[in-house]
Amino acid sequence: MTTTIQIDDETKKKLFRIKLKLEEQKGEAITYNDLIEYLIESQPSDLVRKLNLQEFRSLKGILPKSAMKTYLDEKKKDLNREEKLTPIKN
Repeated sequence: MTTTIQIDDETKKKLFRIKLKLEEQKGEAITYNDLIEYLIESQPSDLVRKLNLQEFRSLKGILPKSAMKTYLDEKKKDLNREEKLTPIKN
C-alpha cells in the first residue's frame, strides 16, 4: 500500500543526499521506502524499544513507575472508602 507523507524541502534535500550516498554504496538505485527502512533499522535498538514501550503504555494503560505511587495511594483511598461504607465482618 502506498502512502503519501508531507515533509519540508530541507528534509527532502537531506533525504535525497542520504539516498544518493546509499545508491553509490550499493551500486544501484533505491526507493525512498528502502531509504526509510534503512534509517529505521539504523536506529539503536534501545531507542526503538523505548519508543515502542512508551507507545504500548499509552495504548494499554500500563503505568510508568513515576505514576505507580499515585495510583496505589488512590487505590488505598478507594478501599478505605469502601470499608467505611460496608465494613468487612469477621
